[in-house]
Parts: sequence; C-alpha cells; structure tokens
Amino acid sequence: MVGKFIGCCFFASLALIAQPALAQGLSGKTVRIIVPYAAGGTGDVVARVLGQAVTQKTGQSIVVEDRPGASSIVGSEFAARAAPDGTTILLVENPFILSPILFPGHYDPITSFEPLCYVAATPAVLAVSSQSDIKTLADFLKQAKSKPGAVSYGSTGPASIVHIAGELLKRDAKVDMTYVPYPGSPPAMNATLAGTITAVMANYSDLKGQIDSGALRPIAVPAKNRVQPLPNVPTLAESGFNDLDAAVWFGFVAPAKTPKEILAQLSQYISDAVKSDDVAERLRGQGMFINLFCGAEFGNFLSDQKNTYTKFAREFDIKP
Repeated sequence: MVGKFIGCCFFASLALIAQPALAQGLSGKTVRIIVPYAAGGTGDVVARVLGQAVTQKTGQSIVVEDRPGASSIVGSEFAARAAPDGTTILLVENPFILSPILFPGHYDPITSFEPLCYVAATPAVLAVSSQSDIKTLADFLKQAKSKPGAVSYGSTGPASIVHIAGELLKRDAKVDMTYVPYPGSPPAMNATLAGTITAVMANYSDLKGQIDSGALRPIAVPAKNRVQPLPNVPTLAESGFNDLDAAVWFGFVAPAKTPKEILAQLSQYISDAVKSDDVAERLRGQGMFINLFCGAEFGNFLSDQKNTYTKFAREFDIKP
C-alpha cells in the first residue's frame, strides 16, 4: 500500500513538473518564419512586420528566413520537412495552393501542414498606363475585339491567380488577348508603363504607388465587391463577367503533426499581433486589408482554394 502511495505521488509530481514546461511551450526558443519569396516582396514585409510585433509583445525570438524559388515550392517544401515542434512556420500566399497542383510530388498544402491563421489580403487590379487612350474596361475590351491578339496583359506567371483571372475575362468577354508572363508584378507594371504591353493584372499592394501617383489608371478589379481605396473602379462581376476573387491573401501554417498546444500558442501570437493598431496601420499602408481567422476555419479556406484552383487549372489547361 505504501509502495502504491509513493508511486502515485511520484507520477503526480512528474505531471506537476511537466505542466509548467508544457505551458512555457516556445519560451527560450527561436521561431523561424520561412518566406518562400524574395526579400522585399509583400509576403516578406508581412512576415517581418508580424515577427517584430510578436517579439515586442512577448519577447519571443523570431527570425525571418527568405527561401525563394520554383514558384514558392523551395521554401514551402523546406518548411514541410522541418521538425514539427513550432520552431518553423511558413508564410503562405495563393501559390502555396496552386504550385503543388502544377508541380505535384513536393508537398500537399492540406496534409503536409497545420493551419495557423489567415491574416490579410490585397485585391487584384487591372490597370493601364495613364498615357494610354484606354479610359475604361469597355475601352479595353473594344480595342481587344477590334484588334484580335494585339491587346496584351501581363502578370506574375504563368499559373498565378491573376493569370487565371485574365483568362476568365478573355473567355467571358470572347476576346483574343495576348498573355505575357513575368517573374513578378514590378516588371509587368514597368512594361505597362513603358508601353510594351497594354495592361497589367497584379495585386493592389504592388501597384499602389503608381496608382496613387497617377502613372497607372485602374480600370477594373477581379472581385465580387469594389475595393475601399478604389471606390470608382468597377468589378468584373458587376460588368457581367466571372466573379472570381483574385485577391492575393497571406497567412501562416506549421508543419503537420505540430502539437495542438503549440499551434494554439502560435495562433495566439499571430492574432494578438494582427489586432494591434501599429500592425494594422502598417499593413494597410502596404495596400492590405486585414481579415483574421485561424485554425479549422483557415483549414477549410485552404481546402476550398485547392478545389477552386484545381478546377481552373484543368479548365484552362494551365501549365507551369
């Protein structure tokens, strides 16, 4: 009886010792945020703004590590193979879903990761140079119909959400436009400003500076609703075309099998940071709109995105 009592006390003591250790979670460790894009891009900015806020609020050590390449596959695959202990998380955008559809075998966006939080999005915009004689979407489509193949649009791509939005417009409007892929939004924007291509389809955060300065003229947004900073720019949906929302979204995931208590701690870090006035102001300054949701809700969103992108990739026979 005494032995049983001592044994019970021993294991109870171990449980009490383990509780503080479990509660500490990531305390004393460094969390890496893997950004699968080049430094200086919007995703890199999001990761650094949030990482800095988490460190200031909690003292948690955060480092941002850029690992670009292969349409985000290099960094994403690296994160998928990291130890599931909470010390590595991944910043994700739309290519996180689309790339493994086009390049299968590297990772699965649903089974290889655990969802943390969706943070924000920036709407896509179809814009022309302010020097162009195209003033509206109707002008753009009229020119495309009168000169088949002569009108062109560029975007990050191929096989990006903005490329898909352009192909949907091309199909729905029954026009022949030439698609010109670029390795990023800035070169597509610069080509539009230079008159090399007719228009650019890119996320608002990348075009904001040139739109604000008057160098670019926005003529449509591929979304269900008009966007706040561009209240006079019509959506493709209200113009009678497909209502695909081509917004570029930003969120965070962790490697599969990361313990639930660690996922909860990481999600709390992100949520608290996003809710702070300073972070909200800095993200809005980058042309982003906060829409925070975490856990299972974000997981459902990722599953829906996978289904949508799979459908469109097959429908338009989009190749890498």
